[in-house]
Amino acid sequence: MLLAVAAVPLAQGWSGAVAYPVFAAAIVVAHALVAAAGSRFGGGTVLSVLLPVGLFGGYFAARGAIPGGPLEVLRDSVPRLLTAARPAPPSVDLLMPGAVLVFCVAVLAAVSLRGARLLGPPLAAVALYAAGALLTGGQADPYGLVAVGVVAVALAGWVRVAEAPLILGAVVALVAVVLPGANAFEPRELVRPPVADVQVANPLPRLAAWAAAPETELFRLRGPQLPVRLAVLADYTGASWRASALYGPLGAVDAPDLPPGQRVEEASVEFVVGALDGTWLPGVGRTVSTSIGDALVDADSGALVLPRGLAPGLRYTVRGVVDQPTDEALAAAGVPGGPAVRRYLALPNLPTELAEYARRGVESARTPYEQAVALEQVVRLDRVPDAEAPTGSSYARISQFLFGAPGSTGAGKGTAEQFATAYAVLARAVGLPTRVVVGFPPVPEGPDGYRVVRGIDATAWPEVYFDGWGWIPFDPVSGTDSGPSAAAKREVLDRLASITASPTTPPTDAPPLVQPPAPVVEPPVAAEPSRWPVVLAVVPVLPVVLLLALRGIRRSRLRRAGAAGAWRHVLDLLVVSGRAPAPRLAAPEVASSLPAPAPRLADLADRAAFSPEGDVAGAEPWLLARQVRRAVSRGVPWYRRVWWPIDPRPLRRR
Repeated sequence: MLLAVAAVPLAQGWSGAVAYPVFAAAIVVAHALVAAAGSRFGGGTVLSVLLPVGLFGGYFAARGAIPGGPLEVLRDSVPRLLTAARPAPPSVDLLMPGAVLVFCVAVLAAVSLRGARLLGPPLAAVALYAAGALLTGGQADPYGLVAVGVVAVALAGWVRVAEAPLILGAVVALVAVVLPGANAFEPRELVRPPVADVQVANPLPRLAAWAAAPETELFRLRGPQLPVRLAVLADYTGASWRASALYGPLGAVDAPDLPPGQRVEEASVEFVVGALDGTWLPGVGRTVSTSIGDALVDADSGALVLPRGLAPGLRYTVRGVVDQPTDEALAAAGVPGGPAVRRYLALPNLPTELAEYARRGVESARTPYEQAVALEQVVRLDRVPDAEAPTGSSYARISQFLFGAPGSTGAGKGTAEQFATAYAVLARAVGLPTRVVVGFPPVPEGPDGYRVVRGIDATAWPEVYFDGWGWIPFDPVSGTDSGPSAAAKREVLDRLASITASPTTPPTDAPPLVQPPAPVVEPPVAAEPSRWPVVLAVVPVLPVVLLLALRGIRRSRLRRAGAAGAWRHVLDLLVVSGRAPAPRLAAPEVASSLPAPAPRLADLADRAAFSPEGDVAGAEPWLLARQVRRAVSRGVPWYRRVWWPIDPRPLRRR
């Protein structure tokens, strides 16, 4: 019962209701095996048999999911669990380390009971509780209720009431140590999460294909009315957008390159995949967890991918957070600087006409937020969405979309790809960090509680990063988005109307000038100091320290031996001074050739070794030993005496 209560927080590390029955079964099986073997074998034999049984049982259960032999499977199981989603999916490979831990701890507790050791089960319970606190970051028992239950069951199970207060105090102290605090220790920080190179396709060109099949059900969802994100594109080459190729498991402690906002909204959404294919997995906001165990996430954007691909009928849940700053906060917000923002400002070989158009569009804007609102109006001005417009995100396509002569192909017409890309390019040209999101706007709820997302709903929008408030979406197509409120935008546009309504359009008959990219000045990197001088200085010192420690341990042991130890200390002195006596000589014979205190010390040593009374001399033998040492040292030069404390020869004497 004690271990069953303590395993409750540990089971919270896995999603669903599978983990706890498995752990309870492991506890029962462990106690049954110990009880069955108790009448025939000793405790040491039981441990030497059952603990390897638990380890190899875990290996055989997970050998198909984790490559390698027994050592590799057992070694890699815990890092795989720490880099999985939180809570982890209850798959065999992720559940195995928890089950093995519970089984081995239960075996130790059961064996301790056979020896009437009452501290064994409470210590085992504390071990399980601590494992649960570490695995969940201290969130499994935030109020300490399970800890109180552990103490109560332990107290009820003790038979010898006289020992209960002492043992109760020990258990309370141990449980208090592992209760979550203000700054909970995070073991996932000690494990480097595995990163997979996943080849994903840019979904922007598919917007036209989805628009051509407007009634096709891509997926359905149930949850709050929020935009659904499919892919986040941050790297722009001047010809197209590229998605990140490196993805890791959910739950790994790996902070994004730009920190999330200070005010967020958390949402949990259930998805059911329809005709949507590919590897991109729909989600909301920055993904925190998902019920799909093999889903991977881009740590910087929170976008999800499923390497095995989507299939019709796939059902899963996603929990994410969405940045939700107030209008007042955005009005005063700035944009960050530094190397982390560089990828969100990159515009290789930006044409001068685009840079000048962006600059004139924000001439009267006073803050980054006003610039972002103004550019939304600039891109939307006199341009219309057209599902049949030419696709593409290159500078040439954006220039034709913005500056093309009326009536020419693609002039003033584009899909969400051109609107979002044009906004992102112009915003980057004036210093606003941007990225493009492919996703779906909120759709009405149906009679069955699900929101059906169809091909006509697919779109793309840009997002701007504001320092301290995260990524905020803008909508240059219609201006109705889930970002800043319409009232705040209208207030900005009313003030900037005379400027932002008609930015000067560059001539289209002149060849476009290309603005050379600004040279990237890397900050000087301080040379890492070499460690070899430290190593070369420490290596010779280590043997000296080791010999000093061993000789000190030997002197301490001899001091506890009384007169016999004092005499052996004198013999050590004779060895290091080069006057080692022959092994056949007795103590009085050796003392006869030494200074005056030596015979008395030899007599006391003989009495301690052979007389019926034993050692009754008290402190006198060591006083005599120090007198002998001073007398012997007088005839030895100082530079030889320096090496006496580290001379290894006395360590070889029996």
